[in-house]
Amino acid sequence: MAYGLGPKGDKKVYWTGTLGLDDDFGVPFKNIMIDGKTKNGQWALMTEQSFRNYGYGLLGTGWGQMYEKQPDGRWLKIKG
Repeated sequence: MAYGLGPKGDKKVYWTGTLGLDDDFGVPFKNIMIDGKTKNGQWALMTEQSFRNYGYGLLGTGWGQMYEKQPDGRWLKIKG
């Protein structure tokens, strides 16, 4: 994870891993990416659609994080 300061001095967290065009279930990424636990216990990089279908349904420590694609192409953590 990369850290930076937002305009109000708040710490922002960005995804620093590699990310393909599609999630782990073959669905193309758009503006939201979830790094989360699946129903079978494994972790996956998912779109919102895949998270609804295969995700455990929770976000937070030990469950998953949600990121939003920023205009500069980086992924900012927004939940979890």
